[in-house]
Amino acid sequence: MNTLVDGRFQDSVPANDRAMLFGESVFETIAFYGTSAPLWDRHMRRLEKATTQLDLPMPEVAALASDCARLIPRDNKHRLIVRITVTGGSGGQGYWPPTEPSCRRIVQLRPWPESFDRQCRLGLKTIISRFQISSGGPFAGLKHGNRLLQTQAARECRQRTADEAILLDESGQFAETLSSNLVLVIGERLLTPANVDVAGVGLSWLQERLATRLEQGSIKAEQLQLLSEVLVINSVAGIRPVVSIENQPYPAGPVAKELQSIWHEEIAL
Repeated sequence: MNTLVDGRFQDSVPANDRAMLFGESVFETIAFYGTSAPLWDRHMRRLEKATTQLDLPMPEVAALASDCARLIPRDNKHRLIVRITVTGGSGGQGYWPPTEPSCRRIVQLRPWPESFDRQCRLGLKTIISRFQISSGGPFAGLKHGNRLLQTQAARECRQRTADEAILLDESGQFAETLSSNLVLVIGERLLTPANVDVAGVGLSWLQERLATRLEQGSIKAEQLQLLSEVLVINSVAGIRPVVSIENQPYPAGPVAKELQSIWHEEIAL
């Protein structure tokens, strides 16, 4: 069994868990290389911020680390993925949460998708989704359990035989993709949209790594001709070039190669 619920091996949660009833949960998806997770501290900081904002107790980081260690073999040499989910637990009355906040921690081990390596080499064919994100709002930036927009956009993506979908905001500006943040190359400038639904851990690493070289900004969908390269980044798959948007080709250029090299030297050890 590859799932721990509150430190116990089991593969189910009660039907009255508030994540199941109302989507009251936050989660982190973490890449492990062997038994090491280079971005662990960043994931834990984002998880703590999210649980605080939703008034959920933050599990002890030591307990989460212990759960991961129990699931990952001590002699592991492979890349693996761990998803940590913190839910609102059981209890309360309808939308009203329990008087004393509670939580349930779920830690799951997953295999590494073979598609990631291929996409890093060959790039992503993308579409512009008909689903748009709402910028701002009280939960902007949180990786919470209400992912209905993303699941529907993923269905659209599959129906149109694309690898990824680019999501716009309500003003028609590029925002993010299904599961990654965007890096847009316009001449010598590197831009990443500020109007995102999820503040990515991989992107936060890249912003610190590149400092002022990576600016916040965005472009509208009708300005595609301005782009010389388009990249996506997340903390698991790393940095992947976009090779087409709505069948318009974009070559994987020097910025993609440079940033992928930095990622492999410093993160994907």
